[in-house]
Amino acid sequence: VQGAPVVADPESLRAALLNLILNAVEAAGPSGTVSVRLTSSDNEVTWSVEDSGEGPPAALSDQLGQPFVTGKPDGVGLGLALVRRVADDGRGRLRWHRESGHTCFEFTLPRHIES
Repeated sequence: VQGAPVVADPESLRAALLNLILNAVEAAGPSGTVSVRLTSSDNEVTWSVEDSGEGPPAALSDQLGQPFVTGKPDGVGLGLALVRRVADDGRGRLRWHRESGHTCFEFTLPRHIES
């Protein structure tokens, strides 16, 4: 990201963002909306992916991002697990919340990793 460098494997970062965006497109459905926003501070960069879909089942809220946990009938539960792993490997985080009828996943990585 120009002006907001992060320490991450480029292919892993690409896969993580692609998973978040494709999940949002699928969740929103043909008449829904998806937005992607990038914000940065002195210390971190956050990609926010928001959709107008129903969101994950409440029963899974604490388990999202764990391998093989999915609310999709045909899902395998590896997309968010990959995103969480990229976040963890980069000392970042993956969070999600529901607000005003929208689901938002926030994927954050530090600008640089201190040893």
